[in-house]
Amino acid sequence: MRILTNPGSNLSDELALALDVDLTPQKIIVDGISHDTRTALDLSTVDRWVRSAVTHPSVQGTTRTEFAEHFARLAKKDPQILAIMTSRQIIGSHDAALAAVNDVKEATIEVVDTTVTDVGAGLVTLAAVHWRRAGVPMAEVARACRAFIAAGRNVVTVATLENLIKGGRASFLQGWVANFLNVRPLLSFEGGKPTSVGRVSARADSAARVDAWFSERLEPGERVWVGIAHGDAEALAQRTAGLLRERFKVEYELIRPLSPSIYLHVGRGSMGVFVYPLSRLPFELTRPSFGPTSAPKGRA
Repeated sequence: MRILTNPGSNLSDELALALDVDLTPQKIIVDGISHDTRTALDLSTVDRWVRSAVTHPSVQGTTRTEFAEHFARLAKKDPQILAIMTSRQIIGSHDAALAAVNDVKEATIEVVDTTVTDVGAGLVTLAAVHWRRAGVPMAEVARACRAFIAAGRNVVTVATLENLIKGGRASFLQGWVANFLNVRPLLSFEGGKPTSVGRVSARADSAARVDAWFSERLEPGERVWVGIAHGDAEALAQRTAGLLRERFKVEYELIRPLSPSIYLHVGRGSMGVFVYPLSRLPFELTRPSFGPTSAPKGRA
């Protein structure tokens, strides 16, 4: 079985290579110039684009043609292909992958919508790799991934609404009101779409607010995988991880800077937290060992 995902899943080239996972093309368009997000992009570069671009940069997902080319190439190695995609509600890659399935007759292809993005989708991909290594058939891996996705909870905090406003995802008036009241929205991917689920004071500790949010939705002591992506806010991410380790039995923890395509929208100081309970999955999922990319407490 071959596994592929799009760069929005926030797996580094090194980790994808170690896991034998293929990454499809995905681009950030800056005043008509395409930048492939599979290559290393420093977040400060994205900041510079946001400041200097005539038109706010945009993200272009993997196209149907690109998926068809990838599927055809992978089918020569293995006719079974599992595509783990970031939410179809925020980027067209998922639907392009579905369309491309009809273009590649020589392969059996499953497309999974993670309904989230960034390290949330990355953890789904890591789970699929774990089950592939355990010898689980592809159709069952896809079913297990969907159960993993359904069990998960997620929340996103932002330090500023500037990028959301520039990208058209929050109105100027909403931003003005938020700044006037000195509050920021608390967001969650609900049905795959970012939805406001609360607010947090700009002066409050976002880590504590996030911990409280999860405490209302998951049982204490649950076995979980945790993913945290941050916009150059390592200290915030580490505080959040520490609180979640006190609340849950964290069997795997992945902390990374935000992927450039997501950072473009939410900006510096933001954080996405994804928690996946493990107790009701059709197949066992424990702390993985992914070779040289593993680190203490499951960090990679």
